[in-house]
Amino acid sequence: MATPADVAAFRATQTDLVTVALAELAEWWEQLLALLTGDVPVAQIEAFTADLVAVYGDAAALAAGDWYDELREHADVSGRFRARMADPAPQGQAEAVARWAVGPLFGAQPDQHAALEHLSGGVQRLVLQPARQTIADSVDADPADARWARVPSGRTTCAFCRLLASRGAVYHSEETAGGLANGYHGRCDCVPTPVWPGEQEPYDVDAFLEEYEAARAKAGGDPNAILAQMRLDLGIN
Repeated sequence: MATPADVAAFRATQTDLVTVALAELAEWWEQLLALLTGDVPVAQIEAFTADLVAVYGDAAALAAGDWYDELREHADVSGRFRARMADPAPQGQAEAVARWAVGPLFGAQPDQHAALEHLSGGVQRLVLQPARQTIADSVDADPADARWARVPSGRTTCAFCRLLASRGAVYHSEETAGGLANGYHGRCDCVPTPVWPGEQEPYDVDAFLEEYEAARAKAGGDPNAILAQMRLDLGIN
């Protein structure tokens, strides 16, 4: 069974990969701007972003697969199974993120800092995407009836992620996870964590469920209204 320490250690590994990727991005970005004399080389930024997230996303997925296999080895389940490692983010997706991120460079007053911030958030999300997908795909294929929970980590967890965490380990296939559970925002540090029958989630699900139910009692059943109420109740975004 995954413990809070297990989740923290895995998150640290993923964070280290993101940190190195963002450092490489920042160094390249500084060199690009220093040499910039004409139009913004959007195609060059797209290509660099795609290559960057492919390299570090592959490493993140490999680490996620190893983590899944390690947790399964110590779980009380029978049968043999190896994690299904997901591919890095598609090139087209990475290029689209880069095109969106550099938008501030085309304003009346080009904002290089804002563009880098947007791009950094996109790179963080895309580097972690194949790792998160590795957990989801492995749970889906695992014959031992695994599930996964969206485990909050870090100092602050937004209302959107707290709502998803309130469900506990209920996610199994793409169908059961749905669009919301599969969505991660930039800078999100939630960790999809496998849970097998008879195990408990490595966080206080009840605490998040209480927040959700309190907001639902006030806002009704519409998810957007519940999210808005949670943000108001908790004083967070």
